[in-house]
Amino acid sequence: MSVYAWGANSHGQLSLGFESELCMSPEIVREYSFNPASVRRIRGGGGHVLVLDANGRVHACGWNGRGQLGLDSTEECFNTFQTIPGEYFGDVPVESIACGWDISGCITVTKKLYVWGSNSFQQLGLCQREFNAVRRPLPVILPRNDKPARISFGLRHCAILTEDHKVYVFGRLRIGDEPPSDLCITSTTLNCAPVIKIQTNEPTEIHITGVASGQNHILLKVVDLQYGTSAKRVIALGDNKFGQANSFQFEEEIKQITTGWTHNSVMLKDNRVLSWGRNCYGQLGIGSVTKNQPMPQELDLPSNIMLSSLHMGSEHGLLRSTDGEVYTWGWNEHGNCGNDATDNLCSPTRIQLPGPCKIAGTGAGFCYAICEVPSS
Repeated sequence: MSVYAWGANSHGQLSLGFESELCMSPEIVREYSFNPASVRRIRGGGGHVLVLDANGRVHACGWNGRGQLGLDSTEECFNTFQTIPGEYFGDVPVESIACGWDISGCITVTKKLYVWGSNSFQQLGLCQREFNAVRRPLPVILPRNDKPARISFGLRHCAILTEDHKVYVFGRLRIGDEPPSDLCITSTTLNCAPVIKIQTNEPTEIHITGVASGQNHILLKVVDLQYGTSAKRVIALGDNKFGQANSFQFEEEIKQITTGWTHNSVMLKDNRVLSWGRNCYGQLGIGSVTKNQPMPQELDLPSNIMLSSLHMGSEHGLLRSTDGEVYTWGWNEHGNCGNDATDNLCSPTRIQLPGPCKIAGTGAGFCYAICEVPSS
């Protein structure tokens, strides 16, 4: 297995041992602190990346100006991967990871929440006065000792889904004046920091089962138990300048929800991807560039491609098929699409990799792929 990366590398986030403004085609990464075959998740932020391996260890690379690598270091950047010491998580394996612009977080197998990085807008759920930047993972206990299930970050906020289907939002996120009538949204505090609490009015009938964060909005995946146990609805809250906070009911089950800075995508069980929101860079992948799309539009893909996973950068997308092909589209100023060019792409384009991709991930302007490379 080999690791490849491309796109923006201004903070060394591609782990190539140097910093550069762009990398237009996949480059092999030769220095890393993990076994590529053991990687479970790759998540990127504004200029940093986290990797989670099968042993529950977290590895970090790139921009560290606000401590977002969690290495307890004041060094501005790390251009090769470093392992975050397990003792920072109480020597408990990590189950999931997440990155925002200059913030990071994880949930351990014991359902303990850790956050680190910028706290300029109290997005860590901590009083800014004492914690402007946190440089090593810090445990945060949710109100009522609720257990975290998912975590996501935007530009200045953090959203946490709990095991009992509530969502807590830390930091700066304007929900909007008219939330859906079946949601109850209240304000509280945690560690002297403001917190928004989101839950359904009828918890026995409607469950929130997923959360994803855009720049200034969040997307919730919802199950209406009156019609079965499949999630077919999304509720979006927050800034709606480009139609990204429009909510929809789909006819098919939602397999995955993802967000860019100002757009959303859902992968459906019928092997379609639908996207809506801003499209000035072609980030919706619908074959054309438009200002915005307030209604879901289908991703422009050949019908024979079977979808496996979907990943969003700030304004570009990456799709991995079940047979390991990788397609990219959208903003391409830093070579984020990996097609040896910098022109934006309005349709998914297959990129050349040396073998089937087993796992992929994106950051704001860059991508990673771990590939099975045939022996020579």
